[in-house]
Formats: sequence, C-alpha cells, structure tokens
Amino acid sequence: MYNYDFKKTHESILKEARDVNVKVDKEYFQTIFVLTEKNLLVFYDINRGNPIWGVGTYIPPSLDLLFSVPRNNVVYEIIDNNLYLIVNNQKNNCYDFDLEEFLK
Repeated sequence: MYNYDFKKTHESILKEARDVNVKVDKEYFQTIFVLTEKNLLVFYDINRGNPIWGVGTYIPPSLDLLFSVPRNNVVYEIIDNNLYLIVNNQKNNCYDFDLEEFLK
C-alpha cells in the first residue's frame, strides 16, 4: 500500500515499474517508480529487510515515498549506460531502468 494521498493531490497512477534498484547517497533501495499526471514518484518498502521479514512471516508492504519529481521537471543524465536521476542537485543512480520509455 502506498503511503501517499493520491486523492488529496488529485493524482492517479498511470504507470508503475517495480523492482528498480536505486542508490541514494550510499544506500541502496529496491523501489517502485510510479508515474501520475503530475509527478514521478519513487517508493520503497520500509518493511523490506525487517528481521522478521525472512523467517516465514508475511509482513505486508508499506511503501513510503523516497522522493518525488514534478513530471515537467524530470532531470537526468545517462553515464556509462547508467541512469542518474537528479533530484535536489543530487544524482541518484537508477540501475537498469529506461526512464525515457517509462515517461512515454
């Protein structure tokens, strides 16, 4: 479940891409990219990696917003076949993800 109020922001999910590996600073996340009418949203499961997550107990996903970029202000670079999404002057490495295709 996404921890984001789509009704409040008058948005709906147009597209999503799951299991996108992203490096922010020195931390790695397995994320879900969500495209709405207004924003590109990047979520991660805060329950993933929880110690009881791997002992046969099912913990439902709790998807928190990692970062958001207005759809008309998405800035990125491709360096050595890696996509770097630039958010707040910070380069976030998005491994094996075709952002151009996703935004179409």
